[in-house]
Order: sequence, then structure tokens, then C-alpha cells
Amino acid sequence: MRIFAAAGLVAVLALGGGFMLLGRSPSEPAAAPVIKPLHPVKKHTAAAKKAVHVASKPKAKTRAKVAPNPKPKPKPKPRVPAVIDGIPSALALALRERPVVVAALYAPDSSVDELARAEAEAGARAAGVPFVALDVSREKVAAPLTSLLTGGASAADRVLDDPAVLIFKSPKTLFVRLSGWNDRDTVAQAVANALDAQ
Repeated sequence: MRIFAAAGLVAVLALGGGFMLLGRSPSEPAAAPVIKPLHPVKKHTAAAKKAVHVASKPKAKTRAKVAPNPKPKPKPKPRVPAVIDGIPSALALALRERPVVVAALYAPDSSVDELARAEAEAGARAAGVPFVALDVSREKVAAPLTSLLTGGASAADRVLDDPAVLIFKSPKTLFVRLSGWNDRDTVAQAVANALDAQ
């Protein structure tokens, strides 16, 4: 009898539990199970905000580009002839500006000529007169200079050798010739003599 009583109690409990489950109202939602993703996904919030920000900007009105006024082309410098009034153009132009000009005769690639030319230029600068370097290896310089020097007072003045310093007076007169290497003081003194002789 005890067995029947125990079995009946179990049956009552089972029926009561079943009625409880069946008696639940449909308005009570059942808790949804949480599903974890296999691979975590990063949220691109900054990129999404930027895309929204760019999309919300109104498009700027496009203006037609106007070409700036074209710059006028510089006028070409007038071509200076190699010879003016029968003498090299550099010397002729210098003699138009000042009454006394220092001209140094030199040949390129000669270290002695370069030193003599530098001293002649320093002497001309110290005396305050223009300086002209004449490359005697160039035919356009040598030919007119040779014809100019043919009227020199001595035979040495008529020879076109380098290095040498020539002091000219305007319009185109050779005042003195200093052959070989001369220091700046000698050149400056020769210029002072030419200025005093006017």
C-alpha cells in the first residue's frame, strides 16, 4: 500500500508540474538564448561617421577657371656686335662710359694669365675705372685689337701677346702697355697717370 501511495504522490506531482507548464500565459516571453559569434566583428564607427558627414555637406558650386592674364614675353636684348668702331665691343662700350679703361690681355687655361688678369682687375677697381678682360685666343677679339695696336708708338706696343695690361683713354687711344705680370698697385698708378694726363 505504501508503494501505491508513493506512486500516487509521484503521479500527482508530475501532473501538477505539467499543468503549471501548460498553464503559463503566452504574454510572458521566454528568455532568448545568447548566441556568441564565431569571429568578433569590429565596428567601423569613425568611417561611418565620416561617410555620413561627407554625404551631408552640400556640393560646392563649381566655378569656371579663368586663365590669368598671360605674362608678356621679355623683349630680347639687342645683339651687341663683336666689333664697334674697329675695336672689341666690350672695350668700345667701356670707353663710351668712362675716359680711362683697363684692359687685360689673357689666354684661357693659363694660370699666369689668370693671376695677371685678377691683379689688373683689382687695380682697376682700386682706381675706380672700368675693367675689360680680352681673350686673345678668340679671332673676334684678336683681329680688331691687332689693327688698333698697329698705330702704337713702339714695336712692343704693336705686338698682341699675353699676359699684358693696356690702359686706354677715350675715344680709343692706347696710353700705356704693361707687359707680363703686374701687381694691382702698378695698374692703379698707371690709371692715375692716365687720368692726370687729360
